[in-house]
Amino acid sequence: MDLINDILKGFSRHRLWKKLAVLELKARFQGAFIGAFWIVLALMIKVGMLSLVYSMVLGKDFETYVMFLAIGVLTWNFISAVIVTSGMIFRKAANFLQQMELPHSIFVFQNLYREIVSLIMYQFFAIPLVLFIKGWDFISWVWLWALLGYVIIILNGFFVSMWLGWLSVRFRDVQSLLASVVMIIFLVTPILWPPPEQFADSLYFVLNPFYHMLEMIRAPILHGNVPHLSFYVSTGVLVFNFLLCLIFYRKVKNRLVLWL
Repeated sequence: MDLINDILKGFSRHRLWKKLAVLELKARFQGAFIGAFWIVLALMIKVGMLSLVYSMVLGKDFETYVMFLAIGVLTWNFISAVIVTSGMIFRKAANFLQQMELPHSIFVFQNLYREIVSLIMYQFFAIPLVLFIKGWDFISWVWLWALLGYVIIILNGFFVSMWLGWLSVRFRDVQSLLASVVMIIFLVTPILWPPPEQFADSLYFVLNPFYHMLEMIRAPILHGNVPHLSFYVSTGVLVFNFLLCLIFYRKVKNRLVLWL
């Protein structure tokens, strides 16, 4: 299949997209005293201030809430960054694509790799925070399910980035909409607030794929259980995103350069 060949060829050029992603990160923090560790510091400040306010507003125990918030926010930061930056993937690569024939996936890998580096750095804050509050005895093999959850989220991010990137090039209004849509999703998804127990099984949450993606990470770490429904839903979303890319790739492959 053409899409699979594109992905394989793009992955084989890993030295190129890794270098491009690292250069982007260096340019973002050029001249900063602590460099890329601003990623971690910004998360610490954000979680700290929100925890102080919302633990009081929601009447939650501070230690329990700060763990809930930290894991949710760092996961959401990755998801939202992938979505918002998807609109610029191919526009930033216009010079490359107009001068040579390259797999589309190279630039999707570049965008995703940059955000994965940030996600890994977020863990330097989240994991020590959980261990500091709960201790080493809190660690469980169930946490491995959270790792699988991140894999599913990253794969979803790859295919979403691809079809959103195409859509944003073809229809320029899409890029302007992404930030607004992401903000709305942030407000209606339980990131800052835990789902009320009496409504935890309601369709409002069951039909929200972003809730399930967060739950794949939160449930194994915070509650020591495996959210099977969340894994099923997130895997179903992954299949949907893959099929979407598969259907449109042939139509987009030779037209993308004309749209840039």
